[in-house]
Amino acid sequence: MSYHDLGDSGMSADDRRAEADRVLLLIGDQMEKEMHAHEARFIQQVRRPYAQVSTKQLFWLRDLKDKYL
Repeated sequence: MSYHDLGDSGMSADDRRAEADRVLLLIGDQMEKEMHAHEARFIQQVRRPYAQVSTKQLFWLRDLKDKYL
């Protein structure tokens, strides 16, 4: 099993933010209501304007999209 560094996705901070915004649009408010409390809190944090999105957060956001879509 190989090790993947979650600290470096090869994406710039602006690219990560743009992808997070696209995923958040897909998730929507209704889906957020179906999530566990800790997942919904995370979504609210990422939705804050000008919030930085780390690679690890982006991966979790993608996982949540896949889980709830």
